[in-house]
Amino acid sequence: MRSLTDAQTDVRIGLEIHFQLKGEKLFCRCPTEGKGNKLGSFWRKLRAVSGEVSSVDKAAVMEMEKEREFHYEITDNSCLVEFDEEPPHTPNGENIDAAIKASLLLNCKIVDALNFMRKIVIDGSNTSGFQRTAIVGINGYFEHGNKKIGISTVCLEEEASRKIDEKDNKIYYSLERLGIPLIEVSTSPDISSPKEAREVAKNLGMLIRRIGKIQRDVDSIRQDLNISINGGNRVEIKGVQSLSAIETVLENEIKRQKSLIDISQILKQRGLNQDDIRIEFIDIAHEAIKWNSNIIRKGIEQGNKIFIFKLPKLKGLLKNGNYRLGKELADRLRVIGIGGMIHSDELPAYGINESMISWIRQILNLEENDAFGIIAIPESKSALVKNILEERVAQSLDGVPAETRAAIGDETRFMRPLPGSSRMYPETDIPLIIITKEMLEKNIKDLPKGVDERIKMLESLGIPKQEAMVSLDLGLDEIIEEIVKKYGNPTVASSFINRVRPKEKDKEKLNIIFNLLNQGKIPKEALDTLYQYPEKLEELITSSKQTPQLENRIREIVQARRELILERGENAFKPIMGEVMKEMRGKLEGQIISKIVRDEIDKIIHEK
Repeated sequence: MRSLTDAQTDVRIGLEIHFQLKGEKLFCRCPTEGKGNKLGSFWRKLRAVSGEVSSVDKAAVMEMEKEREFHYEITDNSCLVEFDEEPPHTPNGENIDAAIKASLLLNCKIVDALNFMRKIVIDGSNTSGFQRTAIVGINGYFEHGNKKIGISTVCLEEEASRKIDEKDNKIYYSLERLGIPLIEVSTSPDISSPKEAREVAKNLGMLIRRIGKIQRDVDSIRQDLNISINGGNRVEIKGVQSLSAIETVLENEIKRQKSLIDISQILKQRGLNQDDIRIEFIDIAHEAIKWNSNIIRKGIEQGNKIFIFKLPKLKGLLKNGNYRLGKELADRLRVIGIGGMIHSDELPAYGINESMISWIRQILNLEENDAFGIIAIPESKSALVKNILEERVAQSLDGVPAETRAAIGDETRFMRPLPGSSRMYPETDIPLIIITKEMLEKNIKDLPKGVDERIKMLESLGIPKQEAMVSLDLGLDEIIEEIVKKYGNPTVASSFINRVRPKEKDKEKLNIIFNLLNQGKIPKEALDTLYQYPEKLEELITSSKQTPQLENRIREIVQARRELILERGENAFKPIMGEVMKEMRGKLEGQIISKIVRDEIDKIIHEK
C-alpha cells in the first residue's frame, strides 16, 4: 500500500492562542496573582446539560460517563464567584479594553456588543460546569511576510482552574487561575506547514504582547492547534505550552493522520464494512486463571472479567511500523478509566504464548486477516466498552475521526469528540455590554506601536537590535526598557534579562541589583550570583548601609600601626593589609579595602 507523501499532503492548520492578562480577574475583583496561601477546600460532581439547541453535547456526555469527583483548593485570590456560590460581577473594563486593542491590532471588525455565552465544560476545570466567553472582534487578518493569515475571532474569556493531581477517580484543582481573563485569538486554517505554524504563533505573540497587559510567566500563553490533511477531518490539539513544541507536535500528528488514512484504504481493500463491526465479548476467566500471566491474574484478583473479542480485518494494523490502531483503541478506553487492552499484534508477550494465541483464535473462529483483543474489566462496564470499541473501529473506515486530542510531550492523545453547537448557551447573569463609540476611540488612540517601531525605540536606548528582537519574542521588552531608562547599561541589562527571563515577582530584585551596578557598588560579573542567591543580595545591601563605618574602622586599624609605617614605608602594606582582612573579610570588596589601606599609608608617609 502506497502511503501519502509530503507532496500529496495538503495540510491546513489553524491556531487558537490564549493570552493571560494581568490585574484583576474577569468577573470579580480578586487579583490574578495570589500570595500562595491555601484557605480550605470543597468538592463537586458535575453533569451535562442541554445547550442552546436543546440537545446535550456528546463531548460533555463522554466526560460525565467518567463519573469523576472534583476537589478544589481555595486560594487567597479566589472568592464566592470562583466557588460558583455568587453570580459573576460586571466584567473588568480594563480587560475589555485589552481585548478591543488586540482586535484592532489584528484588523478585526469590533462587534456592537459583548454577549457572553456559557461553554459547557464538565472535566472539572470550572466549578460551574461551563466557561464564560464573548466574541470581541471578527474577520480580521495578520500579515505574515507576504501572506495574510485570516483571524476568525478574538474572544475574551475566563481561564480554567489549575490541575494539581489525579488519584483514582478524583481530580484535584487549585482555584488560583480560575477566572483570570484570557484573550483568545483564533486564526483561519490558512497555515500550510508545522514550521509556518510556529512562526505565526511566535509573531502573533510578539504583536499581542504590545497591548501591555499580557502576563509573562512561562505558562501564561497556551496554543491550541487545529489541523486536517486531505482525506481526513479536523482534529483539535489542546494545551501546547511552548512555541518550540508546536512544530514537532504537528509533524507527529500529520504522520498519525497519514497512517490512519492508509489503514482506511487497507481495510476497504480487505472488504471490511460497517455491518462486520460487531464486538462480542467471550469471558475466558475460567481458562485464563491457569495461564502464567501476571497481568491476567491481577485482573482476576481485582474481580474483573477477562474478555476476548474479535477485531475483524485488523491484523497487522494494531501495531506494525507506523500503524498503531491499537493505541487509538486503548486511548478511547483510557478516558473512561480502563487502563488499556492487550491485542494480538503485540503477542506473544505478557505471559501469553503461541499455544494460548492459537486457542483464542480457534475460540473466536478468526480468519487470516482478523485480529483479537483481551481486556480485564468489570462486567458492569462491558456494554460501554463494546460501544466505544465498535465506534472507533467503524471510524477507522473513514480514516481520521474528528476529535479533540491533548498534547502529551511531542505526541497527542485522545481526549473527547469535537464539541458541537450543543455546547453553547447564553449567559443569563451578565447583560449585554455595548461597545460605544467613545470606547472605540479611546482604544484606537491608545493603540500601541507595531513590532518594527518597538524595535527601533529599543535600539534608540542603546539596546542591540538582536537583543531587542529577543526581548519582544520573550515579552521582556517592557521590563528591559524600564531598567535601562532608570539605570543605563543597555547592553548588559538586555542581555542579562533576556537570559534569566525574570517573572513579575522578580522585578523588585532587578531594580535593586541594577541600581547597585549603576552606583558602581557591584561589578557586572556579580549580577548572576546576586540574582540567583537573594540572601547574598541582602548581605550586600546591609553591608552597603554600613560602608562608612567600615571604612572608618579600616582607617583606625592603619593609624594604629603608624610606627610600622614610619619604619618600613610602603613595605608596611602587606602586614597591615593582612591584619585588616582578618576583620573585614566578606564585609567589603577586597579592592575597596586595598585602596583605603594604601591611601591611608600614603597619607601617613607624606605627613612625615
